[in-house]
Amino acid sequence: MFNWFKGKKPQVETGREIAGTGDGNDITRPYLGALALPDDSVLLNRGSGRLDIYKEVLNDDEVKSVFSQRQDAVISREWKVEPGGDKPIDKEAADAMSELLKSIGFDRVTKLMHYGVFYGYAVSELIYGTKNNMLWIDDIKVRDRRRFRFTQKGELRLLTPANMNEGINCETPYFWHYSTGADHDDEPYGLGLAHWLYWPSFFKRNDIKFWLIFLEKFGMPTAVGKYPAGATPEQKRDLLALTRAIQTDSGIIMPDGMILELLQIARSGAGDYKAFYDSMNEAIRRVTVGQITSSGGASNSIGGDESLQAAVLNSIAKSDSDVMCESWNRGPATWFTQMNFPGAAVPQVSRIFEEPEDLKSLSERDKNIIESTGYRPTLAYVQDTYGGEWEEKPQSSESQQEAVKSDKTVEFAESQKQNDYTPVLQSERLNTEMQPVTDKWINQIKALVDKSETIEQLRDELYKLIPDMQLDEYAELMTKALIAANLAGRTELIEDSNNG
Repeated sequence: MFNWFKGKKPQVETGREIAGTGDGNDITRPYLGALALPDDSVLLNRGSGRLDIYKEVLNDDEVKSVFSQRQDAVISREWKVEPGGDKPIDKEAADAMSELLKSIGFDRVTKLMHYGVFYGYAVSELIYGTKNNMLWIDDIKVRDRRRFRFTQKGELRLLTPANMNEGINCETPYFWHYSTGADHDDEPYGLGLAHWLYWPSFFKRNDIKFWLIFLEKFGMPTAVGKYPAGATPEQKRDLLALTRAIQTDSGIIMPDGMILELLQIARSGAGDYKAFYDSMNEAIRRVTVGQITSSGGASNSIGGDESLQAAVLNSIAKSDSDVMCESWNRGPATWFTQMNFPGAAVPQVSRIFEEPEDLKSLSERDKNIIESTGYRPTLAYVQDTYGGEWEEKPQSSESQQEAVKSDKTVEFAESQKQNDYTPVLQSERLNTEMQPVTDKWINQIKALVDKSETIEQLRDELYKLIPDMQLDEYAELMTKALIAANLAGRTELIEDSNNG
């Protein structure tokens, strides 16, 4: 690898941005003013850059149904707040954040902001107040994204009747927005699902229009009036009026000499129109929730497994949730923490998508491990895995008797073995002969404790007593014990050598 710094300490210019979209550096965007245009081909070519055409897409019954499923898959998950660190102030910030999310109705805000997945971006305004000596967010109002534009640098602007060309600045602590779906950061408008849903819904609407025309012709033949040569314009007009009247009137009249017939349609059924209609619905479901059947089941191409389809929807919902929660944590959560808990780590808001473990199968697994390996779980593992409070299972009377009998047998055997061991016998003899000496000291100290009224008096009396506590008897007994142990050791060595 080439060493760019050539042995010098690496140095870079902090905050430097070379390929930014501002100042006309983006060759992919023509400069048409202070506000940037969305890089959405459908939106530009079909809607002149206006989101109104995507609102029409959302009116489609299939689009509304499947997108609601996607929204509900996010909102149905419980949210949680975790401290950003281990300090007490981090815990306080997390508690305040939990209370804040409850007060503003975080599920309601999330559902409205989730439409940013459909349109590409979402914008909300934060209304501040005070509570318990803190700067509080009293409300979050999700605004109509059509009122907002972005500058060439990605700055959010609000269009007003007085300023439609550049808009007014939307200051950071008061506006929370996010974008998603684009394949690079140079697109502040994002790229929503509506971009891919526009054509299926468009073709579907036109298919229905032609389908209805087909059904009308199939259900009621077209009336054909034939006029003779030389008919006057008035006669032609009257004959045409008669053909139109057939569609609603049960009886008609016509001048003698005119011919009126019914043109029958040659084909029957509506298979082509219905197949196309279903294909467009499948495309809508495939784009939105990963399904490709209008009935809501999984496709044969993914095994026809409904549980797999549920896993796909769960994965999509988690992705949406992660995008919004990350935006919240980097935006309002950061602002709220900095304003009220300086120095605290920002609490992390997320939604719970982990499914609870199947305790039945888990217990069967633990049982198999215990029986096959001989190992058993600790109390801490049992409490962490299964919850609740646990204590040792009481033994039956027969089990207790067997345990006591076994303990006594072991105790007796060990005692018998120890009593035949010379060092144990010597230790017991020394302890017996030392007992009077140590008892004398203990009795002297106990007498001082009984007659002393304060700690200071006890301390002074102990200082006086220490010189009188002679160690002569203790030293004499310890000397005899050491000599005996030495002789016993020598005797054991001689016996071992003779036996060898």
